Amino acid sequence: MKKLDKFILKAFLGPFVLTFLVVVFILLMQYLLKYFDEIVGKGLGPMVYAEMLFYFAVSLTTLALPLAVLLSSLMTFGNLGEHFELTAIKSSGISLVRTMLPIFVFTLFLTAFAFYNNDRIVPKVNLKAYSLLYDIRQTKPSLSLEEGSFYNGIPNYSIKVNKKYPDEVSLKGLIIYDHSKGRGNTDVILADSGRMYMFGNDRYLMFELYNGINYSEPKAEQGGFSLNDKPAEFMRNEFSKTKLVFSMESFGMSQTPQDYFAENKIMKNVSQLTADIDSMENKIIEARYTIYSNVQNYNPYINKTRVMVPEQLKQQYRIVDSLNKVKLMQTYGMDSVNGGPNMSGMAYTRESLMSRKQVMDLEESGSEKAMNSIGGGSKEKKQFEPTLADTVYLEPLEAGNKHKQLEAYRSAVGQLRYIKNNYEVYGGRADELQRSIYQWQIEIHKKWAQAAACLVMFMIGAPLGAIIKKGGLGVPVIVSIAFFIVYYVLTMFGDKWAREGIVSPELGIWSANLLLLPFGLFFLRQARNDARLFESDFYSVIIAKFRTAIGEKVRRPDVLRRAFRWPRN
Repeated sequence: MKKLDKFILKAFLGPFVLTFLVVVFILLMQYLLKYFDEIVGKGLGPMVYAEMLFYFAVSLTTLALPLAVLLSSLMTFGNLGEHFELTAIKSSGISLVRTMLPIFVFTLFLTAFAFYNNDRIVPKVNLKAYSLLYDIRQTKPSLSLEEGSFYNGIPNYSIKVNKKYPDEVSLKGLIIYDHSKGRGNTDVILADSGRMYMFGNDRYLMFELYNGINYSEPKAEQGGFSLNDKPAEFMRNEFSKTKLVFSMESFGMSQTPQDYFAENKIMKNVSQLTADIDSMENKIIEARYTIYSNVQNYNPYINKTRVMVPEQLKQQYRIVDSLNKVKLMQTYGMDSVNGGPNMSGMAYTRESLMSRKQVMDLEESGSEKAMNSIGGGSKEKKQFEPTLADTVYLEPLEAGNKHKQLEAYRSAVGQLRYIKNNYEVYGGRADELQRSIYQWQIEIHKKWAQAAACLVMFMIGAPLGAIIKKGGLGVPVIVSIAFFIVYYVLTMFGDKWAREGIVSPELGIWSANLLLLPFGLFFLRQARNDARLFESDFYSVIIAKFRTAIGEKVRRPDVLRRAFRWPRN
């Protein structure tokens, strides 16, 4: 590595690390503000919150890396241009492209790491982050008694305190309603004063009550009123001191199994998403085949006169059905011949199964040869395909038999209603699966596009910094934020259009990179020519040249004559 390469990399790595940490922090704060009211005040301790912040910080690196590359490359070449170091490098015969080469190579490795991070690290971290966030949101807030208001955080109890002393232990004027028996407000404790404290490693809450009365009124039995009925019991107990113990188990954070969140698309890598897409495509084939087959089986006229199921759909369904049977045998360990258990070493593996695409590519002649070799080859192939009837005889309805006409009408309406409902159910299921496929495909392309965005942002930031020739955190930050906002808006629009099926998932997700890459190439061309795009003199020269060209044409009568077709004198 040459000294110039070391110098350029050293000038780049410092701003890159700094801007990356700053961007992650800003994105993290902006994201967690949405859940601020639901995660604070739970008394879970700093380690739980630190773990959650770490997980979400790793999750947000998918957005932070491209922005950090853009900002740091713009700052690096802006500093080099501002201190005339870039001019000295060019004067020594080294081109701008050669100067950008070490950072370009670093960005290539960073792009590869970004994809690995998006595909392998971030899905696992997302699973931990969102499961932990769910547990924190479900945790009850820490015990907080407010003066003059009822507190219902403890299950089956409602507590009111008139006054709390500064020591957070002594209380004055307590009212405690006991709803554990499900009898409403029939059990209540009134106390003049008391003390509240935790014990048993904060697993239990103790109330010591002084100088109070316990009222209890059992609920009357259901039934009519009679003069012989005894009056309802009412109990009133006075005490000078009593204790109430409450379990604080409900205030602790319970850990939800991560399997509950594992089926979300952001928790999966590319291979898992691809397998899910293949499974959903098989379900779509099954749903479409069911629509045709149900119509065929339910309507005898259609079944006799025409073959409703398209041949291509039939072939696809046979393949899907075969794969499902193989998977079923693989799941239950049954032998494909005699239904017995598989011998050791003969179990099917997922890699050994032929994909649906490979099966579709098989030639029909090859399949026939295989069937003939199994069946002996000498036997003729039997035809089981239904054929269309040449003539269809329909039994006419008697003109005067209204009962049969009504029955035929009801039967036809019932058949049509069944066909309509069948189409709505299975057609809606197929449409929903297709929308899910779009979302899964979007997630796959996001992993690639967000990684490639690092390279695109470098192609914009490095030449633009050489043109601006301003370092620091002023102009580079403004320009970087502007381009990143454009990138983010284009990504959001592409994502939305891809989800709605307006454009393909590939075009929707890659549109931001494809639209911004020409800007980077344009800036690179201008930077190689030492263009001053952000200086007023550059545009003044262009305007002056334009005025000069217009003036020359105005001063030449032949030009005006040709333009307006004036006749010669």
